[in-house]
Amino acid sequence: MVANDADAQPAAPVANHRIRGISRHPVVYGVLLAYAAVATVLMLVRAVGVTSDHVLLIALALAALLAPARAFVWDFLPFLSVGVMFSDVGTMVERNTESAHTAAPILIEHALFGGNVASVWLQSHLSGIASWIDLPLALVYLSFFAAPILFGLWLWTRHREHFGLFVSAYVGMMAVGFLVHVAYPETPPWLAARDGFLPPVDRITVSLLDHLGSIGRLYSGADPAPYGAMPALHVAVPSLIAATTIGTRGWRFGRRCLWLAYPVIMAFATVYLGEHYVLDALAGMTLGFLSYGVARVFAQRVWRSRAHPGAGGIRLGDAA
Repeated sequence: MVANDADAQPAAPVANHRIRGISRHPVVYGVLLAYAAVATVLMLVRAVGVTSDHVLLIALALAALLAPARAFVWDFLPFLSVGVMFSDVGTMVERNTESAHTAAPILIEHALFGGNVASVWLQSHLSGIASWIDLPLALVYLSFFAAPILFGLWLWTRHREHFGLFVSAYVGMMAVGFLVHVAYPETPPWLAARDGFLPPVDRITVSLLDHLGSIGRLYSGADPAPYGAMPALHVAVPSLIAATTIGTRGWRFGRRCLWLAYPVIMAFATVYLGEHYVLDALAGMTLGFLSYGVARVFAQRVWRSRAHPGAGGIRLGDAA
């Protein structure tokens, strides 16, 4: 699924980046336009409200339309759109908390781990070394917010022919995750513990941020989707980054462990920090790798159809 491009086919030429992103990535922007229509309806029926993310997104879209089309603005609109989706989905899920699943994930962990819940067990058994593992794991957890944008910048500047493939996989992955959050709202371990369903589970990231004044309270209060535990998108994003990096740079034994370390460490962090159950993390990892695989298969098919008209795809960089 993530084999080296150089061994599979000739390198795809870089697209003309003076062309607007909407022309080079019609599928991604088609999804964004469809979501914009849905979001407008949601705002009209007051299922969601207008946030600063909406205003920023609209301002950038107008700037890209009215000013000379800058490839950077067009290419990075999907990342901002995902932020708007995340905010909207969180509002809808939070208004439907009565249907949140709390007991089911606890029962599953009891069955898997001999009556234990992983977050409770890890925090109780690692408390002796928590003074030096809490901060690194919390930083890994918080990297979720900047990692896709920074990775996208790296691709955009160094491997732009792969940027469209990553954006397609990223938008599709997040959309699937958000749909699952709406259809299956799940209470995370820290919240289940607060409501009395589990022994105490510290939300370690917030506790650490509390040492920086009111940042911890601001962070916890600004969480747009506290019931969006399944799947763990915090794990899905590093998994997609790892898969894209391997697909871009090649699958070599020396690099394999390095690229896969990020999603593995993130999965452990989400469970230890009390944010997700083990099954949430595994589902997120599966979603991340599967999203890259689906986007890559689509890209290769379009690439073949363009290389051999009538046969059956788009270049990897044009896949979006």
